[in-house]
Amino acid sequence: MIKAKRSFHFLWSGQALGNLGDILYIICLITLVYKETGSVLHMALIPFAKTMSLLVSGFIAPLFIEKYRRSALLIVTLAAKTILLLLLCFLASYGIDTPFTYSLLYILIIIISVLEGIGSPARRSMIPDLVKEEELVKANSFISITNQTSMLLSWPLGSILLVVWGEQNMLWLTFGLFFISSVLTAQIQIKEKEVNKEQNSNSKWNTIREGWYLIFRSKKLRTLTLMDVLENFGHGVWIAAILYVYVDTAIGKGEEWWGYINAAFFAGMMVAGIVVYRFSKRMEPHLGAVIMISTLCLLGLNVWFGLTSSAWAALLVSFIFGFPQMARDVSQNTLIQQTYRDKQLAKVYASHGTLVYGTFGIATLVLGWFAEKYGIRPTYMLVSAMFLLSFFIAFTNRKVLHANRHSDVLYEAN
Repeated sequence: MIKAKRSFHFLWSGQALGNLGDILYIICLITLVYKETGSVLHMALIPFAKTMSLLVSGFIAPLFIEKYRRSALLIVTLAAKTILLLLLCFLASYGIDTPFTYSLLYILIIIISVLEGIGSPARRSMIPDLVKEEELVKANSFISITNQTSMLLSWPLGSILLVVWGEQNMLWLTFGLFFISSVLTAQIQIKEKEVNKEQNSNSKWNTIREGWYLIFRSKKLRTLTLMDVLENFGHGVWIAAILYVYVDTAIGKGEEWWGYINAAFFAGMMVAGIVVYRFSKRMEPHLGAVIMISTLCLLGLNVWFGLTSSAWAALLVSFIFGFPQMARDVSQNTLIQQTYRDKQLAKVYASHGTLVYGTFGIATLVLGWFAEKYGIRPTYMLVSAMFLLSFFIAFTNRKVLHANRHSDVLYEAN
């Protein structure tokens, strides 16, 4: 268990540095492209290319998960991302003022994002192999704290570093972060099953659809996935563009409050992670109930946020929002990890990630159109209806959510 604990520390520390590097390099490239071109379209294409690449990688990730050991896959994808970021550093030094260099820039962004989408399911599926089952809630909350801290620090840190160091030096810093992340990840020691040659002879289509099959085979995962689709659609109201309109029209404040509300949201998520970590032992036997209660709280908070005209109330809701959201996310992750193991779990995460990115991408377009046509407050009411439907699904399937790993399998068998 000592080796497993050390490996878990290598996993989360490598992930923390990698997440920080991922956000910092995107901030740096957005700034660099805007300075070079003055085009908002070129600037917006960077996060768009990243999101679409992550969506596509969810479909092809099972092919790599099936063929390679998860630890090797994670190390190779991280090392490849590090090398590509080094190429980005040289490209930025050369300049991106020609059609060829623009094209090369976006190609590198797409490949880096695809590698991220392939490696992420492998990394997430390792957590149950590195901690005891009764410590899964604590481990997932610790990982969530790390992720939220990285997100909270990266944006202000990125802004400061851009002013102090400039884009090119900042890119070299992100290369250093990726390099250290790769070194830490290479230290992970995990027992894995040997690759089954007979399984590798399966058709590529069967391999790609296995994650979807595993989700729909388990009623617990079907329930969690359907809830996730509805709630991720609802999370579309928290994107920067809709929040900007909300601040202007609903609470009548300036741009600074847009920043305050965003900062309060991430701060709330970070503090919530600490609280969930502290009470993880009490949560562990009641994960299904935690998900149901959290969904109901998120419903109420969306209604409150959408109807209030007080800026201070909106700020408070934004901070509180992180508590039920964090509790729900940690509980859901733990339930998923209790359902499958090894490569099966990695394939489930790959398919689940495809749904998450796809749903969120559609939501940003649909909710943006809805807000423009019907107004910002009706948009939040629409989202609240999504959470209400999600709660109804959870309540209807409450016995399944409360079922342990073995009873879920028996239920499906019957």
